[in-house]
Amino acid sequence: MNKTSIPLNIILIFLILYILKATQNIILPFVVALFLWALIYILDGTYRDLFIKKLKLPNWTRFLSKILSIITITGIIYFIVVGIKSNIGNVSETFSKYQQNIGGIINRFTTYLNLKPINTTELLQEVNIPKLINSVVQNFASFLSSTTMVLLYVIFLILEEKSIIKKLPLLFKDKKNLAKVNDVAQKIFSKIRIYILVKFYMSLLTAIISYIGMISVNLDFALFWAILIFLLNFIPNIGSIISTAFPMLFSLLQYNDTFLPFMVVSIVIISAQLIIGNFLDPKLTGSTLNLSPVILILSLVIWGYIWGIIGMFLSVPLMIILIIILNEIPKTKKLAIILAEDGETL
Repeated sequence: MNKTSIPLNIILIFLILYILKATQNIILPFVVALFLWALIYILDGTYRDLFIKKLKLPNWTRFLSKILSIITITGIIYFIVVGIKSNIGNVSETFSKYQQNIGGIINRFTTYLNLKPINTTELLQEVNIPKLINSVVQNFASFLSSTTMVLLYVIFLILEEKSIIKKLPLLFKDKKNLAKVNDVAQKIFSKIRIYILVKFYMSLLTAIISYIGMISVNLDFALFWAILIFLLNFIPNIGSIISTAFPMLFSLLQYNDTFLPFMVVSIVIISAQLIIGNFLDPKLTGSTLNLSPVILILSLVIWGYIWGIIGMFLSVPLMIILIIILNEIPKTKKLAIILAEDGETL
């Protein structure tokens, strides 16, 4: 790569990012559909290995694994959407009800620490939690409005699966190039499969442990907080912090007169996040997430800026795909090494 091409490449990258942001209403539903289709494809393979191969069922039953994978993904999405929609309004209203307790809590802390009293009225006007929640809901609702388009894309991708496989040999007549494309595709699916499955089970385990801790002190909307913990754990680094902070803050507001529920909720949720996030998750994921922590945060910021919260959820899979592709191109192999945590590519 010569020196004159570097500025041109930087300009090209910024131009691509600008186009992705400017056309997000068109591109994002298709990208989400691609990931949903990939999830269905991954689950289809898993169910086929679990049931059809082990039970030695005839080949004509292969479509059952596809139907089962579609039902599974649809069921998970439906449970999450219904769980959020049925609780989000009540959570916002309850926050308004308990918001007056914030002043008392802050004053107690300032008195205990011998600090200057804080004007909590002005502070509460600046930090409007219900308004923040409603803003998140509006963003969530605006994305759901494009659900029909996403579903249409997913249906067409499922229907086009066989024809895509048939077209590949026609596109890459050189057997070496075809083998390389198949190898890259399999590597991408394999790495994302490991990441999604491990992240799903670890997030689910974290949410269940947190839910048990929350219901032990009768925390309001424990199921909603558990769903939030499950979802936000898919956002690297900041997701677990945000999902932990909300139920802890709410327990402080709900039980204004005692710190015991706050301590129980805090210990259970933080312990679950630390043990699972720092020990179980990395051990099971292995080298799948061989990403530099700085690059991981940068990816989170960039994709969050381009595609909002959906971009944050997709930031890790997109980074995995990018590194695998860059590693296969001789001119960009060094960039793939830079993006990897220990210099070893995925």
